[in-house]
Amino acid sequence: MLLHLRAFAEALFSTEAGPPPAARMDWLMKEMKDYLQRAGAWARFVFGLALYVVVWLSPLFIRKFPTLKSLEVPERVEALTLMEESFAAAPVLAVKAFLCVVYYEHPDVQREVGHVGPSTFPMGLLP
Repeated sequence: MLLHLRAFAEALFSTEAGPPPAARMDWLMKEMKDYLQRAGAWARFVFGLALYVVVWLSPLFIRKFPTLKSLEVPERVEALTLMEESFAAAPVLAVKAFLCVVYYEHPDVQREVGHVGPSTFPMGLLP
């Protein structure tokens, strides 16, 4: 499952410069494995089912076969974008949501998106 999840994540978080660094993807996969182990059997099943649907169905949106992992990163991005804009968006959004929760916890990502920690806010301005 993690190999397919990594293929999804590389596409989801890629930029014009390409996918995120391998070390960051390694970290994400380690964190996702831990997250899913703690989530429980039902959550793992639902997440795995959503990922399975995306892995096998998304390449068909760009007339490719067999799985998302077999595509180049730009093709993955296109396939996921088209699937997310279609009738079959729900599984893409489910996997995307879980990945984003964990990915944006990485300190390098927080710096890249301009996250300012709560300790830097003036008193009284915290939500």
